Amino acid sequence: MNWICTLLVEPSITDWVSALSSFGATFIAGITAWYAYKQYLQPPVQEVEPSAAQDVEDDAELTKVIVFRTSKQKTYLEITERGLECYLDDSRPNKGGHQWTLSKTQIQEILKNSDYSVSPGAKARTGLFSIGQRKNWLYSKALFPEPEYLHGTLTEIFKRLLQKNGD
Repeated sequence: MNWICTLLVEPSITDWVSALSSFGATFIAGITAWYAYKQYLQPPVQEVEPSAAQDVEDDAELTKVIVFRTSKQKTYLEITERGLECYLDDSRPNKGGHQWTLSKTQIQEILKNSDYSVSPGAKARTGLFSIGQRKNWLYSKALFPEPEYLHGTLTEIFKRLLQKNGD
């Protein structure tokens, strides 16, 4: 209030600059507070939870599951006539391709003995899964936020493999 009285009595250039800078700072603080308040009132943007239809085109025909994905790589498990196969697609030349195959007999033993596991690990974006002798394969937590989800998916694909091949 003192600066207003000074401006009314003897305004000097210094008084005007001081008054204008105080007014400007107050105006900017007010605009910033208003903007922050408006942002606070907006509902947060949430990612859509993937539905079962988005994850797998048709559960009755579950034959392929993507378990790991980055901008350069994708790892997936696929049921084939030979058994359960693991493929690594890599955008870099001469990388990736077929990694391994587990036969129907091997999958029967793995399922019978529960010889498969999923571990979230310490990393934020990836965890590890193992199937029988195939140990420490990466999976994306963006695709499987909970280890139990991937474990259940592995169980389901093992059962589908055994059903598909007449067991």
